[in-house]
Amino acid sequence: MLAPRDRVLAGVSGGADSVCLALVLTELGYEIAIAHLNHGLRGAASDEDETFTATLAEQLGVRYFSRKVLLLAGNVEASGRDARKDFFNELAKLHGFKSIAVAHTRNDRVETFLLNLLRGAGPEGLVSMAPIAGKTIRPLIKTSREDVEAYLEERNQPWRMDPTNFNPGFARNRLRHKLIPELQSEFNPNLVETVTRTVEILEEEDAWMRALTDRWMSENGTKEEENFVIRVGPAESVPIALVRRILRSALRIAGSELHDVAFDHIDSVRELLERGKSGKFVEIPGGFEAAREFDRLVFRRPRPEAHAYEYELKIPGHVHIPEFACGQAQETVSTRPDSKKSPNKLAGDCRRFGDYLGSLISRFPRICPSWTFSENSGF
Repeated sequence: MLAPRDRVLAGVSGGADSVCLALVLTELGYEIAIAHLNHGLRGAASDEDETFTATLAEQLGVRYFSRKVLLLAGNVEASGRDARKDFFNELAKLHGFKSIAVAHTRNDRVETFLLNLLRGAGPEGLVSMAPIAGKTIRPLIKTSREDVEAYLEERNQPWRMDPTNFNPGFARNRLRHKLIPELQSEFNPNLVETVTRTVEILEEEDAWMRALTDRWMSENGTKEEENFVIRVGPAESVPIALVRRILRSALRIAGSELHDVAFDHIDSVRELLERGKSGKFVEIPGGFEAAREFDRLVFRRPRPEAHAYEYELKIPGHVHIPEFACGQAQETVSTRPDSKKSPNKLAGDCRRFGDYLGSLISRFPRICPSWTFSENSGF
């Protein structure tokens, strides 16, 4: 997880878990800095948290960074997570920290597993809070909350208490203070340890599935500017479980963070792999779409609707149509050697035009019946 001389940015809120994290990393001899995000949700108490963490950094003799943000209405919990993530990533990039340490414990991981299970998550959601995820590390992920508090009490180290952690209005708090104790009492007193073992088993299997997915994507997927494209043919012969992972992975590569992307969205995209779906598309939360284009499935942000435009086509000649973002369309006049007459012939690289232009071309002979269309036009 860490090499001896690694420089580590520790996210510290002032609570028991994060204070323990800062102390342990310092005692182990790592060069750390403390980062604190003041979300201001508790008024003066939030400012006191900031003062507490600044004092802790001074006592430990480490660098200290803080930022105060104003969270907008909506999902405040999610907004707070995003703001912390952005702040920590900015600091890591600016100051060259190799890792960002956060203070999730074994209890946090079990709570997240149960929350995601109740919400209907798949394997990827059930194994969240991995010990290592990119630059983010979780040194306390196998440590219980009870052990953390015992460690701090042994060292007479105070920490900040957040009253919102007991607010039953938050699902995590109801799970932590009501459901888990009831399950421990009625079913399994070692629930946290048992679920932790289950998560670790699922994590190993998830890593295996991720490797399969990555291999398939490298062989059958292509990045095209901001879009990501997979070939339909190979996807038709793989198990459904792998297809779903392929589709989620393709969305990530296209830029989606998969927020609010549910099972139904992925299965709707999976239906685009069926025959006769060319020209169809599925809208994805977050401003993305998956579109079937012949033998390709394209994941992208929809382009803004083009304004009316007009281009002159000289015969013979070619015209570039930037609104279709597809190189160029060439139109030429030629004579077929097997014909006594010389009907006009329209040819072009139209493979990326989509079915909309295809439908126009299919209607064109009714308008100009003397024209024929070459087979390599893409339609």
